[in-house]
Amino acid sequence: MTTKLVRKEGELLEIEIPGDETLTDLIAGFCKDADAAAVREHPFLTEPKIVVYGKNPKKAILKAIDEALSVLEEFKTHFKRITKE
Repeated sequence: MTTKLVRKEGELLEIEIPGDETLTDLIAGFCKDADAAAVREHPFLTEPKIVVYGKNPKKAILKAIDEALSVLEEFKTHFKRITKE
C-alpha cells in the first residue's frame, strides 16, 4: 500500500491513500481525539485523503487505527462463532 503525506502544518495532517476510499472512511470514523474527515475532491481525478486537525493528529490517527483493529478482531471472533457449522 502506498500512502503519501500531502500536508503537515501545525495541528493539521493530510494523508493520501490511493485507491482506498473505504480505508479513509474507516479511519476518519474512528478518529475521536481530533477532527477528522475522509475527503475526495473528484471521484476520477483525485485520490482519497484523510484530513485530521487537532492537538496531535498523528497520535489521533494511530489511536483510530488501533480501535478499528480491535473492533474488527471482535467482529471476526463473533462472525466465526455464528457461522460455525
